[in-house]
Amino acid sequence: MEEELEGLRKGIDEIDKKIVNLIEDRVEIAKKISGIKKKKGLEITDSEREKEVLGNVSRHTRLDKEFIKNLFKSIIEYCKNEEQR
Repeated sequence: MEEELEGLRKGIDEIDKKIVNLIEDRVEIAKKISGIKKKKGLEITDSEREKEVLGNVSRHTRLDKEFIKNLFKSIIEYCKNEEQR
């Protein structure tokens, strides 16, 4: 039973690493988008796009929709902060 628990925890650790890597990838893409926006004189914040993203992620989950929306709001805010650097 202890081995099973340890194996499951290792599985969670691997998933966590993948999640972090994907968030890092997302931040890098957001920075590239920021560069394009700056060249075109556009605002960093795009409320309509944010609503679209939140709608997309909440539609494609079996998890609590508010949890997912809040998670992605945090990710979006972090990306915007990074874009403004």
